[in-house]
Amino acid sequence: MNIRSTVAGLTATLLLSISVSCSHRAGVAIVIDPASEREAATELAAYEDALRKADGYNVIRLCEDWQRPEEIKARLQELYERGKICGAVFVGDIPIPMVRDAQFFTSAFKMDQTRPRKESSVPSDRFYDDFDLEFEYIDKDTDGDPYFYYTLTSGREIPLAPDIFSGRIRPTDTEGSSRYDKLRAYLLKAARAHENPDRLDHVFVFNGSGSIAESKVAHMDEQMALREHFPWMRALPGAFTYMDHKDYDPLKARVQNELMRPELDIAILHHHGDYDTQYLKVQKEDNLTLDDFGSFRPEAKVVIMDACYNGAFNMPDCIANEYIFQEGGTLVALGGSVNVLQDKWPDEFIGLTAQGYPIGDVNRFAPYLEMHIVGDPTFKFCKERLCHSADKTCLKIRHGKMSPRKLMGILKSSPVSLERHEAFNAIISSDCDRSVKLEAIRIALEDSAEQVQRAAVNCFAPMGDPELIPMVARIAAANNASARIRQNTGESLQFFPADQMRSAIFATLDSLALQSADTTYFEKVRKVANSYCGRWDEDIDKLISGELSERWQMFCARSFRIYLPAHRLREVRNFADTCANQELSEAIKEAIEWHRDAYSY
Repeated sequence: MNIRSTVAGLTATLLLSISVSCSHRAGVAIVIDPASEREAATELAAYEDALRKADGYNVIRLCEDWQRPEEIKARLQELYERGKICGAVFVGDIPIPMVRDAQFFTSAFKMDQTRPRKESSVPSDRFYDDFDLEFEYIDKDTDGDPYFYYTLTSGREIPLAPDIFSGRIRPTDTEGSSRYDKLRAYLLKAARAHENPDRLDHVFVFNGSGSIAESKVAHMDEQMALREHFPWMRALPGAFTYMDHKDYDPLKARVQNELMRPELDIAILHHHGDYDTQYLKVQKEDNLTLDDFGSFRPEAKVVIMDACYNGAFNMPDCIANEYIFQEGGTLVALGGSVNVLQDKWPDEFIGLTAQGYPIGDVNRFAPYLEMHIVGDPTFKFCKERLCHSADKTCLKIRHGKMSPRKLMGILKSSPVSLERHEAFNAIISSDCDRSVKLEAIRIALEDSAEQVQRAAVNCFAPMGDPELIPMVARIAAANNASARIRQNTGESLQFFPADQMRSAIFATLDSLALQSADTTYFEKVRKVANSYCGRWDEDIDKLISGELSERWQMFCARSFRIYLPAHRLREVRNFADTCANQELSEAIKEAIEWHRDAYSY
């Protein structure tokens, strides 16, 4: 997976659209189906009126009996190129693109596409909002689902960089409630929110079982980073609240009560999930399911769910839908339509929502194929005018085309962890020399913020550079690494030459001057090294020597998308070039394309 493929190569056109989006000199398209327009005519008019009067948008309604996603995309692109829109809201039964052959744009979803296509495709509105991406139509589901299947043809050379923001308001019929009742109520709720915007002054963070390896250091640093996102909140009593799954037993009611606080603005929820469940805790009775929303009225205006499938808007119902279509105050749920990676930056640019930017831009500036705004993407809080915003500085770093030298200066000396993190990402995603990237990783590993350290650690596996081995060994043997950094470093060991990595780790262990020799600790580190180092060498050797059956050859080739050590890449490529099995050769070459960040690519 590309280390930072989702942010690289943004163009001047995108920069212009950022400016337009913030100033509202452009408009927003409301894409709706005829039945929804007819059933919610009054409420739709109220919502559009609020967008015009409260936010200054020029609202353009697009209502047709949409037959194919291409029709919608063409209309949106034409409006965008004429400078007429900066965003789109998909209301009602709008066709759902199911994207294939684009998993390098997902954070975690890497499913074998020989599995049923409903499972192995990604429901994604990047089809609509990123006009540079090119798709080829496959066909439509024949069982009644509004799914349209496409293969991405533009490849990974074109980065994921949406031109407009977007969001889905897609109510569905559920027991005791019709989609149109939900739509009418939601549109009125959204209109009121635009007419009476709240000041952002209450943020809640929840950490569920297994979240980010339950790293206390990671969660502590997240709390500090939130104070950089929202500096005016530092002195406000009760502005930040926090809950961990270990703090309460039973837990679910406590979480629900916190989410139902009327004054709550943003809730950031770290846990595992599915389309119908928020896995808050190991105990089944403490997990939030669709059924719980019958009496649960969440009030947090924005809910960010750092969990798999909670935002699966393509399903008959999903957790994100339940949040926004209840009678409470929730307007937006940001969640994934498939698996999501816990190590992504889930609240990147969230501070912009109080600086005049709509919530849709938060998802646009840090896009993944699977992450979506469920609800009104134009929602934002009252603009804070009297404080410095680290998020605006980060936006300049992201799009400012700064030199590696200037970015390195920010990484070394900025007092703001968000700025250092953004500068590091910009260096890693740039075309600068390998030596510069290695130096950036070295610096980031020493950063005071765990999130910056973790960003550096997450470069180990995709790069696989032998010059990283001393750094990897130091972290692997460290006595004080955070739980998540220790886990990710351990998993990265499989992508380096086994003998070199083991030797470096064991030498580092021998050099440690620990006050008290902890043989158990040493044994654990050695066990991890012996378990992960060289994990794929035997499979690769057998593939190249012809010892694998045809079935296992193909399995191995597909596994190479993720599990191909950089130091073995060239010989695997040579094997593919000379392989008589054309299907196998093509599968291996396709997998190699996933490793463009490898030092040996």
